[in-house]
This record gives sequence, structure tokens and C-alpha cells, in this order.
Amino acid sequence: MVQQYCPLREWVRKNPTAQIMNLDGKTVSRRELDTWVEQYCDYLGHSGLNAGGRLLVVTDSPLTSVLLIIACLRSGIIYCPVNHRFSHHQIEAYGKRIGSEYEIGASLPSLKSLQLPELNHQVSENFSSIKIHPNQLCNLIATSGTTGVPKAVAHTFSNHWFSAEGSKTNIALTENDAWLLSLPLFHVGGFSIVIRCLLAGAIMVVDTRKTALAELLIQEKITHLSMVNTQLYRLLKQPDFDFSETRVDLILLGGGYASEQVVSAVDEQGVRILTTYGMTEMSSQVATGRPVFTDKGVTSGKLLPNRELMIDESGEICVRGETLAAGYYDHGELSPLLAKDEWFHTGDIGCWYQDHLKITGRRDNMMISGGENIHPEEIEQALLSIDGIIQAVVVSIEHQEYGSRPYAFVDTEKDKFDPLFTKRMLAGSIGRLKVPDIIRLLPVEYSGVGIKPDRRLLQALARSDSGY
Repeated sequence: MVQQYCPLREWVRKNPTAQIMNLDGKTVSRRELDTWVEQYCDYLGHSGLNAGGRLLVVTDSPLTSVLLIIACLRSGIIYCPVNHRFSHHQIEAYGKRIGSEYEIGASLPSLKSLQLPELNHQVSENFSSIKIHPNQLCNLIATSGTTGVPKAVAHTFSNHWFSAEGSKTNIALTENDAWLLSLPLFHVGGFSIVIRCLLAGAIMVVDTRKTALAELLIQEKITHLSMVNTQLYRLLKQPDFDFSETRVDLILLGGGYASEQVVSAVDEQGVRILTTYGMTEMSSQVATGRPVFTDKGVTSGKLLPNRELMIDESGEICVRGETLAAGYYDHGELSPLLAKDEWFHTGDIGCWYQDHLKITGRRDNMMISGGENIHPEEIEQALLSIDGIIQAVVVSIEHQEYGSRPYAFVDTEKDKFDPLFTKRMLAGSIGRLKVPDIIRLLPVEYSGVGIKPDRRLLQALARSDSGY
């Protein structure tokens, strides 16, 4: 049965002095975090925000995000986080889309701006349960990877609860575990970690000091990590770093790619590593499991409970289930996600490898070159298998003879980038037609925000370079 009461308050009732957060190396008890949440609840209520109201939040502070997530859940306010790197125009247009009247950190003159109070440390003695409404909207999460106005994906607490329950199939999480909040909390991947920790009573690790990851993992008790392959590769390259000197038990690897060499190195150091496939519309994870390496990439795990998945005749992945969001929210209206066939069509292309899901591309990324369908993701996988290349993004550019041609950006180790050698290696593995016409270094400013580079921005850069 879906939890009907605020999970943080229920943990306070069981043991108020137990740790629930590690904030810059300092212990935060359940009762202390609960007190801070109540201060925010009181402030939001006195500001005029009522249940059902949309609160637009623009912040890069994980502590502020955690407190507001819980405060909004308790108050029935719909929490609406936005990427702080979105343009002012995008944030303003998104605020209009969701119909928000109040904002924090957005600096929009059209909305009522709230200034959160300073937190005090006078702990509360109120241990009463707090009723929540699991089937009412609790948040709107903006879709990423768009240069226009993001869509607002509307979730209920029930969606997140079923997501966390299914996640437990592979990821055991207890009061003795600690998960580093390293992913942006305006993304569903980061948001879902907070929910998992709250439901399990696990410790949320927050570092605002920008401590180097290798140093942080050795200094603090961190048992669970969410990363992408590039981050993990760079971590393993740190001098004298070894996971055996940390307390990390599990790494959840997203981003669609895993290196067999990296996974093997992590295994040898005693850490379990899982690959995963998920999306905002499905409240984070859809499939998760031990990676299985094939001749054309890596699997993303097995389907988790509370989800259904079907691959249609065209190879498109379709999903539904208890974790499917309530819909897209637009100017007061909810648009259902299910198509006429009663499935949500993801736009991702995939297949089954035994009983594991394998992602092969995106329908909207595919290009036709010389009459052949080319999925950029296949070229990216081949590039990443070349020694020294740690990140790759392939986009399409127009071509008078072929119609479209692939153009690649790569991130490499120092002094290991040789475009001609790279092209020869690719020709031997994927064929000459799929070898990018241009392979260049990935500009630092286009590397993305912790998850993966922005393909649309790189597409525009490639077209500019090629003269189209």
C-alpha cells in the first residue's frame, strides 16, 4: 500500500536522533531536518501559497531543494524545479506554462518572489504523523534536452513511491546506507534519490564545498553513487584512488553507456555496478541490472516491478505502469501520456538481449545517409570502445551527395587524439559509410551539466562549422 504519511515525520517518530543527512561532513538528525522543513512549511503558508498552488523553484542548492521537496509534499503545494542554467526567457515561458504565481530564485517580475527564511536550530518536539495525499499532484518536473519551452511532467507521490519500490529489486537501501546527492535535483534522476532515501530512512549526503569526488568518497561514509561512465572513468584515473579505501557498495550508472574496462576495474575493487534506463515520464528507472556486454554495446538491465514495457514492430520502446506520470501539465490542463494503443511511446529504439533491455538509439536522432539508416548512438558506442576516448557525441550535418553525414565530438585523454587513426579504427568496426566526416574535440563549454552533453547545442555548432 502506498504510504499515506510524510516519510520523514514517520522516521522522526521512530528515532528522532538518528542521522538523515550528512551536510558538509556534519551530522543532521531526523528531528533537525524535520524542524527546518516545518520552518519552510510555515513560511510558504504565511506567504499565501495553498495546496494545489505551483511553486517555481530555481536553485542550485541541494539542501534548499530537499527541504522544499518535503515542505511542498506536506503542504500539498506542487513543487516545480527548473534548471538554473535555463535562459531567463525559458524560465519565464515555463512559469507561464505551469501557471505559477510564486517563485523562488527565478527573479521574474510577473511572479511573487519569495525569500526563504534563515534556518534556526531550535528543534521541534512535534512528533505527530502528517497526512499526505499520494494520488494528488506533488511536482512538475521540466523535461531536459530542449532549447524551447520544456514540457512539465506531472507526478503524484504514488508515482515516486512505486518507482522506489521497484528500485529495491536491485538496490537495497537501509538506514545504514548513505547516497551522495550528486545529480541535479531538478532532474528526475536526482529527485528520485531523495524520495528513495526518505522512504528507506537512508542518509542523504550533501556537499556544498565542491570537494573533489575522490577526496569526498574517502573522507565520508558514502555507500551509493549515481554516475555516468565519463565521471567514473575520470575518478578511476585519479592518482592513488581505489574504491577499496571507501565505503561505496553500489554505483548506478546512467547515460546510456558503460565501458567494459571501467566496469571490470570497479568490480575488482569490490563495488557492484548497475546500468539503468529511465525517463522523466516514468518517474526515473524503468530497467536496471548488471551490465551485459555485446558486440554492439551494453544492456540496461531487466524491467523493474510496477512497470510494463513493449517493443513495437518499428523497434520503438513503449512503456506504462504505476510509475507513469499523470500527464503533461500545460496552462491548467493535464494531457495524458498514453497513446490510442494504451502505451507511452518513448522515441527510444531498443531490443531484448536475452531478458535484458538494450538501447540502440533515438528515433529523432536517426539520419539517412546514402539511403542507409544510421543511428548516432551506434557510432558513439564504437568511438567509446577506442582506447583514450572517454566521451562521444555524434550529430548529423547536411551533405549534397549523401543527404546527411555524421559529425563527431569526442573527449579524450591528453595527447591521445588522432582523427585519422580514429577513422581507420571505426572503419574496421562499423563500416566506412558510418565513419564521421569530421571528428573533433568536444568543447569544454558544451560538456553538459553532470549527466551528458547537450546534443542540440552540438548539432547547431556542427552545422555552423560545416557551413549549413
